[in-house]
Parts: sequence; C-alpha cells; structure tokens
Amino acid sequence: MKFTLDETQNNRLLAAIFQELAVIVFDPQKEVVFANANMTDILGYSQEEIIGLPHRTFCFDHYAVSTDYQDFWNQLLYSKQRFQDKIIRKNKQGEKLILEGSYFPVLDEQQEVVNVVKIAFDITQREQALAVTIKKVQESAASLTRLSANGHQQVDHLSENLAQVKQLSDQNQATTHALEMDSQQVTAVLHDIDHIAQQTKLLSFNASIETARIGEQAAGFRVVADEMQKLAEQTKQLTQTIAATMQAINQQALVVLDSADSTTMKISDSQKSLAAVLHSYDTLRTTASLLNDEAEYLSETNDAELETT
Repeated sequence: MKFTLDETQNNRLLAAIFQELAVIVFDPQKEVVFANANMTDILGYSQEEIIGLPHRTFCFDHYAVSTDYQDFWNQLLYSKQRFQDKIIRKNKQGEKLILEGSYFPVLDEQQEVVNVVKIAFDITQREQALAVTIKKVQESAASLTRLSANGHQQVDHLSENLAQVKQLSDQNQATTHALEMDSQQVTAVLHDIDHIAQQTKLLSFNASIETARIGEQAAGFRVVADEMQKLAEQTKQLTQTIAATMQAINQQALVVLDSADSTTMKISDSQKSLAAVLHSYDTLRTTASLLNDEAEYLSETNDAELETT
C-alpha cells in the first residue's frame, strides 16, 4: 500500500525535521536563502545576518580557495550528486566547528539545480572528546612502554646478579667437592699412620720382651723400646684427634653441599621465573606498541577525513 502525505502531514513532517535538525539552504550562486534556528545557533549568526552570505563565509580560507572546494560544488551543481561526510567549518567568531553534514541538490521539472540543502549535526564536542581519548591512549601506551622498559631493565640486572650468584655457588660447590676428596685422602693417610703406630707399638712390645730376656746388657735397648711405646701411644692419640676433626669437617662439607645444591635449585627456579617475567614485559611492550599504533592510525584517519573538507 503506497503511503502519501497530504499538505498538512507534509508541513508537520517538515516542521519536525526543522525542529530536530540543523538545516541550511543555498541557491545555485552558493548563497544562503534559508537557515533554521538550529543552524544559526551552531554558526552563531542571527536569521537576518545569515541570509545572503556566500557558502565560503563558513569555510576556512585554505579550503575555500582549494580545488577540493571547487570539486565539492561541481559534484552538487553539475554532477547533481549528494555529498555526505565529516566537514570542518567556522562560526561567526572564527572558531572551528566539526560537523557531520549531508548536502543534496534540489531539482526542478527540467532537472536543473534550484537549491542545495544541507542537513548537519554538530559533532565538535564528540570529536574533541575523541581527540582527548586518543591522546590519553597514546600517553597510556607510552607509560606502559616506559614501565615495560624499566621493568625489563631491572629484571635483566637481577638476572645478571643471579647468574653471578649461581657462578659463585657452582664454584663453592666444586671447592667443597674437592675439599671432601682431600678429606677422604687425609683420612686414608691417617689410617696408614694408625696402622704404622700399631706396628710400632707391637714392635716396642716385642722389644720389651727381648730386653727382659737378655737382662741388664740390653738396658739401652729398653730405653729405645720405651720411647717407641710412648711414640706409638702419642701417634695413636694424635691420629684419633685428627680423625675426629676430619669427620667433623666431612659432616660440615656434606651440609655445605646440601645447602649448595638447594641454593642452585632455587637460583635455577628463580631464573625460570625471571624469564617468565621478562616474557610478560615483552608482551606488555608489544601490546603498548600495538595500542599506540592503533591510536595513531585512528588519529591520522580522523585528521585525513577533516583535511579533505
């Protein structure tokens, strides 16, 4: 079923459009012939002031003298094609306005352009908010990049320290192993000395028996046997003392080895954790870079759209 508007409905529709939207009408000479209150409020002119003003009055000079400006009007007046885009204009005070505008030609019965109508939305505040948001995103990305770089530097420094600690721990562990081997060799030597002491004591005992058998003629030999007996006892006592000391050293060496092994494992775990942290910082830096790239792309795209109008 086809829907048609009578004159009353048509007037109501136009009144609703004029009430809600900013509308301005130009003649083929590009001069204003009509502007509703919404449009005059945006541009800062009164109804009386705006009538008859050329379109270029609302454009900045660099655009008004450009080929883009000529192409814009050729598209409307000669190609008779509509135009819709984000545009930059200026108000009466010369302040920058950002509008979402739609231009379309009005044709007569002979398909000639008699008027050009523009319907616009003031998006200045939205675009300004977008610019602020883009700037904040770029600042956040820069802050994340600095945070990542600082964290990466600190973790690298800590990793170097851990590597040095691990190197010292490995050296201490090797030294302790060597000390344990030396201790075992000393223990073996002490065992040999103890064996010699036992043999000396046995020899002294046999010498005492032989001295008793041959009587007073072996008095000097008895003195030697007694001294050998004393030396054997002293050697045995000294050997036992050294053996006890070496046993204590061995026990302490084992404790040091266990501690060194535990330290090495903890250092290794810490290095793995630091590697994971470094990976996180790298991911953070990459994310910040992508975020900054997206913000720059959005900013450049938005600026490019505005530069063409």
